[in-house]
Amino acid sequence: MVIIMKLRYLGTAAAEGVPALFCECENCKKSRAAGGRAIRTRSQALVDGQLLIDFPADTYKHILDNNIDLCKISHCLITHTHSDHLYPNDLAMLEPGYSHLPDGYKLHIYGSDAVCSRLGQTSERLKKHNICELHEVKPFEKFSAGGYEVTALPAIHDKNAGPLFYMISRGGKTLLWAHDTHYFSDEVWDYFAATKPHFDLVSLDCTNACLPLTYIGHMGLAENIKAKEKLISLGCADDGTVFVCNHFSHNGTNVVYDNFVPIAGRAGFKVSFDGGEFEV
Repeated sequence: MVIIMKLRYLGTAAAEGVPALFCECENCKKSRAAGGRAIRTRSQALVDGQLLIDFPADTYKHILDNNIDLCKISHCLITHTHSDHLYPNDLAMLEPGYSHLPDGYKLHIYGSDAVCSRLGQTSERLKKHNICELHEVKPFEKFSAGGYEVTALPAIHDKNAGPLFYMISRGGKTLLWAHDTHYFSDEVWDYFAATKPHFDLVSLDCTNACLPLTYIGHMGLAENIKAKEKLISLGCADDGTVFVCNHFSHNGTNVVYDNFVPIAGRAGFKVSFDGGEFEV
C-alpha cells in the first residue's frame, strides 16, 4: 500500500503577520488589497490531520478556517518559545471548565528544555487532570510522536528560545520542517551526510523572500536555493522532492504572494499559503 503524507499550512507568516498588525508599508497595502493567498497568519502546520506543528495565538482562527477539531489531535511539536509559535494562554483552555474533552484525551507536547520551561506552570495545572504531557526532546535524538518518527535538529535562531526544527517520517515518507532557522549549521549538514535521509518534502524558512539577508536567524530565497542545492548534492533530495518556501515577513522584498510565486517557481520552489496543502 502506498503511503501518502499530507502537509497543510495553517499559518505562513512571521510574527507580525502579512499584512502586519500596525503597518502601511507597500507590501501590507498590496496584501490587504489582494486578499486571498496574500493574507498570512502566524506560523502553524498540520501533518496528515494528526500531528500539529506549533501553537501560536492564531490557532483559534486556524481551526475555524480549516474545520479542525483539536480534540482529535493529540500530538504537537513546538519549534521554540517565541509567541508566534507558542502561546501558552490558549493551551490553558484545555483545563476543565474551559473545555469538555473526550474520555481519555491527552495532549502530548514535544519541545526543547526552553519550551518545557515556558510551559511549566500551565503544564503542571493540566497534569493534575491527566490531560497534557510534556516531552523534552534533544537535537539528533529520534523519538516517536503519534506514529511518526521524529528527529529534532538544532536551529540557528534566538538561543534563549530553545530553537529546533524537525525531520518527520512515516510509512517511508519523510518531510523536513525547517523554521525558524538560519542556513543550517555544519553539525546538521554533517548529520545529513552521515545518515543520508531522503526528503520527499522540504519546507524552508523564507522570511526575507528576495531581500538580501543581513542578520542571523532566518533565511530568504537565496539561502533556500543554497540549502536545496546542498541537500541534492548530499543525496538527501532529488527531482521528486517538493521544495516549499514558507514563513514570510512583510519586510521581505517581492513577498506579496502573486509577486513571489513566479520568482520562487523559477528556482524550483512552491510557495506556501494559509490553508494550502501539499502531499507526497
